[in-house]
Amino acid sequence: MSPKKLFVAAFSLFALAALPACGPDYDRMEITAVTAPPMGGTVNFQRIEVIEGTIVTARIEPKNDDNEAMHCHVRALDSSVIEVAAVVNDRVYAFIGQHEGTTRIEFTAEDEVVAVVEAVVKPQPPLTPTTSSTSANQ
Repeated sequence: MSPKKLFVAAFSLFALAALPACGPDYDRMEITAVTAPPMGGTVNFQRIEVIEGTIVTARIEPKNDDNEAMHCHVRALDSSVIEVAAVVNDRVYAFIGQHEGTTRIEFTAEDEVVAVVEAVVKPQPPLTPTTSSTSANQ
């Protein structure tokens, strides 16, 4: 191999090695500001629980390895059990308990599924009689 070709080959290898990576990669998902009704409800990476007929909201934000926010999308695999809707922007989501049952929720960052969490919609607790209605029946 001629010295000129050797130099070109060595320079090409050096140039390839010096190129930066393709860009920041997904690092983590943050769930904050969970708001639930008095009956209860949770949103975390272990489980999502909502009472039938109620709404739980949460701020959900994926971060890349440069600690920058990434585009997020959250969806229920069965929206007849739980509906997921972006409410203020693409960071705050409402989890709406449609019907008692279970499904899974997919979290995406830059259109790649990064987490799947079990979601449960529980039935409404039974109504407890109040003191006034109990005394009226006696």
